[in-house]
Amino acid sequence: MYKSRLRPLSMRIQFIRNSLYSRRQPSQKMEQRYDFNREWKLTSNYEANSLSKIKLLSYNILAQDLLMEHFFLYVNIKQEWLTWRHRLRNIHREIHKLDPDILCLQEMQFDHLPMLVQRLKASSGKRLEYVYKKKTGSRTDGCAIIYDSCKLQLLKEQAVELYDPDVPLLNRENVAILAKFRLKQPTSTEESTKDNNEVIVATTHLLYNPRRADVRCAQVSKLLTELRCFATDATQNATPVILTGDFNSELHTAPMQLLLSQDEDPASINFEALNYGDCTASTLQDEWITVDYILRSVCQQSRRKLEILSVYQLPTINCCAHVGMIPNHYLGSDHYALGAVFALA
Repeated sequence: MYKSRLRPLSMRIQFIRNSLYSRRQPSQKMEQRYDFNREWKLTSNYEANSLSKIKLLSYNILAQDLLMEHFFLYVNIKQEWLTWRHRLRNIHREIHKLDPDILCLQEMQFDHLPMLVQRLKASSGKRLEYVYKKKTGSRTDGCAIIYDSCKLQLLKEQAVELYDPDVPLLNRENVAILAKFRLKQPTSTEESTKDNNEVIVATTHLLYNPRRADVRCAQVSKLLTELRCFATDATQNATPVILTGDFNSELHTAPMQLLLSQDEDPASINFEALNYGDCTASTLQDEWITVDYILRSVCQQSRRKLEILSVYQLPTINCCAHVGMIPNHYLGSDHYALGAVFALA
């Protein structure tokens, strides 16, 4: 007896639903792949008022002009994934998902900054403003600090040129940007001065050349001098500092050891690097290594201290190797983003 192949309507509807679901699976798998070992880890039981918390993200987003200049580094990546249109979509998606109060960017191309800020405004509903410093000379990228102006009031800013024609080692175009903020709402009803709600955020991008640690040390020395002057007032009281960036140096190297060196003077501003997990990496430089950091200041004469509530853990080296070269279909840069939540204590 001949049997019709036409299925009942209910079965056809279920078949269509299953087909659509199966087609959606690859995108879900891609998101899981992107999220390998990337989770927020609590680091403190400190109970902070929500108004005193600062969620910060630091990200080297790979300037498109630099990508094109060094295109040979990305020949094994699909060209469609390297277009600014594709990368902007992925970078925007990632930042929107992480939803920071302050966003520190390195390799931010000056003519791409307004579009990125516009997209973040539209998707977040936040009133975003920014400060920016382009690299010295003809370079088109630089450092930016984007912030939620509903939560933070910009008190002052300072651009730092890490170029000095009178110092032989300071002959490169790298820069930094420093910004002093005040949390617009007090962290406690008992506070008597607004100074207690202030924090400084700084970001930089040091020289890449692996053979020139001496140049990076000189750049670190100048940055520390500028930061300590910027953070200390006439009474020698220091404002807490969050320093982020692409330092192009591993923790055991001379530039980072200089940055993390501890001065015994109670008035000195020292720095500690946040821990983003064991055997993790932020970028690929022949091998998977970490060169991007978020640091907090430690000073006995600081008005307040920065409590680390949680960190956005970096992926392990094994996970990085599994994901492969970046940028890719989902990640918009050749660096992984760093994140942390602080509280003024």
